[in-house]
Amino acid sequence: MRIALTAVLLLVAFPPAGMACIENPRAKGVVHGVVLRENGEPAVNFTAVLDPLGVSLSYLLPQMKTNERGEFRFEHLCPGRFSVDVENDEEGYSPISSAWYRILYGRPIPEVRITKSKFDAQLLVTIPPKPGRLRVNLVNRNTKEKIADTEIELIVDRTRIAKTYCDTAKFMTYDSSPYFMVPPDQDVFLHVTSPGFREWKESAGRGKLIHVGYGDLLTLDVELDPIQN
Repeated sequence: MRIALTAVLLLVAFPPAGMACIENPRAKGVVHGVVLRENGEPAVNFTAVLDPLGVSLSYLLPQMKTNERGEFRFEHLCPGRFSVDVENDEEGYSPISSAWYRILYGRPIPEVRITKSKFDAQLLVTIPPKPGRLRVNLVNRNTKEKIADTEIELIVDRTRIAKTYCDTAKFMTYDSSPYFMVPPDQDVFLHVTSPGFREWKESAGRGKLIHVGYGDLLTLDVELDPIQN
C-alpha cells in the first residue's frame, strides 16, 4: 500500500465558483505532447495528469490515458503555467507534484505556459527514475501499540527540505504501513516523530542518514517514547 503525496486525481469540467480556472469551454488553450520512457520509447496507456503550477487548488485535476504513441492532449485551458504528471500503478509509477519533483530530483519539473496570445503549448515528458520508497512502522516503546500519525522530515541539502505527514490509521487493515517517496540513490537525513511523542532517538539531532536506490524500498521499525505530562 502506498501513500500518495499529491491529491487524488480525476477529470472535472468546471472548478467551483471562485476557484482558479483550469478548463473553460470558451478557453482556447491547448497543452499537448508525448510521454517517453527513459529509453526513449513511448509510454503507452499511462495516465497523464494536467498540473497547474503556482495555483492552490482544492478540487480534482484533468487526466487522460496516453495513446499507442504515448501522446496526450488537454484542450479548453485557461491561461497559466502547466506541467504534466504521469501515473501507472501496474508499473509502480505514482504522480509527482512540482514541489516533490524538485525535492526528489533537484531540478524543476518541465513546464509550459498558456497566455492570451499563445494558445498552443507542446510539452515533452520523460518519465523520471522511480523514487526511493520509505516505509516507517511506528510503535509506542512502552506499550508496543501502533502509532497512527507519522511525521517525517527529509533533508537533502539547504534547498531541498521536505516535511510530510500520514495518518496510518487509515491503512491499519493492510499488512503494512504506506510508504513515503524519497530522493533516489542519494544521501538523505531523516527525522521521525509523532504528536505526543519524542522524536525517534536515532534521528534526533542532525538526523538519521538513509540511502535508498532507484525504486527500492527501505523499511524502518521505529519505537517512540511518549511525552510524559
